[in-house]
Amino acid sequence: MNLKKIEEKLLPLLIPYGYTIYSIKTKREFGEKIIEILVDGEMINHDTLESIHMKLVELLDETELPDDYFLELSTVGAERPINSIEEAEKNVGKYIYLESNQYRGTGTLVGIEDGTLIVNINDKGRFRDIKIKYEDARKMRTSVKF
Repeated sequence: MNLKKIEEKLLPLLIPYGYTIYSIKTKREFGEKIIEILVDGEMINHDTLESIHMKLVELLDETELPDDYFLELSTVGAERPINSIEEAEKNVGKYIYLESNQYRGTGTLVGIEDGTLIVNINDKGRFRDIKIKYEDARKMRTSVKF
């Protein structure tokens, strides 16, 4: 099985929707072998994913999708990890969750200057910006604001 060949066949199916591949990997879950494909993009819905999934299955032969593997195609999700300063830059203007020695909670990532995150937080009913060096952020992910 060659995950690169699966990626090559999947990419043309995603382009019309503006979706990208976030990750492709194999995993074991409940004793089953699975090829997990996570896609990212705006306005992803179940019907579109199902259509892409069915088209991909038709394109794959038994060397690319062995009989003993399941194919799982889904989204990264609304809350996804931010693992690099480049990913943080792509999420400026979005609501995030962040953990550091200085702050633990949610806020809007309003900017990044010289490797420092500027996050607008609600501090007991008052909104204010805090600055946290990217390297001091132990954990960071996008978040959903209710």
